[in-house]
Amino acid sequence: MSSKKNISLIIGIAIPIFMIFLIIVSIYLPSLFAPAPRFDFLYVTGDNCCQYVVENGKLTTREVEHPEYCTGVIRLFVYDVSTDEDRKVSFEEAQKLKLDDSVKSPDGYEVVYGEYGLFSLFFPDSRDYNAMYLRGHNACKKLNPRFLSKGRYYRNCRFLGWIIR
Repeated sequence: MSSKKNISLIIGIAIPIFMIFLIIVSIYLPSLFAPAPRFDFLYVTGDNCCQYVVENGKLTTREVEHPEYCTGVIRLFVYDVSTDEDRKVSFEEAQKLKLDDSVKSPDGYEVVYGEYGLFSLFFPDSRDYNAMYLRGHNACKKLNPRFLSKGRYYRNCRFLGWIIR
């Protein structure tokens, strides 16, 4: 058979391959041009019962209504976005930080939970609600906090504020 007779077959196979390539490029291209996040953030893990809050740019504690429900260890962490690592800090260290408790950082990023990709739109059961992401500027980057690797759930993690330098 000549190629003129198979032109419709070639086009029929090439169009889906081209569409798949176009979708892959449209998913990953924005993250290549997104500016790097600049602001680290503070978060708390454990059964925190909203014990820690940010007021006037500083971390404070407040009275817990039902302390009998607050069991377990509460830990504070600073997540360094440039190295993609977190480190445990004491309450005294965290109090010295200047914090912004806005949902979005000054450079336009936010901390979100669950998977935010194309496949999670079509397969909602595939979402990883235990994952933590830094989302902004049409890009989404999965974070690797230490506490998630130990099988704990995001409900035990709460974002407190962006660290302003």
